[in-house]
Formats: sequence, C-alpha cells, structure tokens
Amino acid sequence: MDTNIAAWMIAGGPRIELKATQRDRDQLHALRESQRVERVSFLDRIRGITRPRTVETDLVCCAA
Repeated sequence: MDTNIAAWMIAGGPRIELKATQRDRDQLHALRESQRVERVSFLDRIRGITRPRTVETDLVCCAA
C-alpha cells in the first residue's frame, strides 16, 4: 500500500465540511476572542483592590 494513501486513511479519509460548520467555527472563535479581550487580568484585579479610592466631592452639599 502506498504510504500516502495509508497516511490519508489514518488521518480520517475525506473531509467534507459544510459552509454552516465553517461559519459556526468562525463565530465560536470570534466569541472566544471577544470574551478574552473583555476579561480583566488577575494582576489588574489585584491592582484595583490595592489602589486607594479617591473621594468624590458631593457638589450638592458644598457651599457655593
């Protein structure tokens, strides 16, 4: 048996991919990428906890 045919058979033979399958995969990749970008890193969360809070002045009660 030819080694190319054997490798092709081991790899799974013919692969017919539907347009819908490709579209679903692309949308899943886009979703995962958007979630990865929106996620706050661990270091940023630690920095947010340790950062001193600024006190906002209440402009309603201040004397004008």
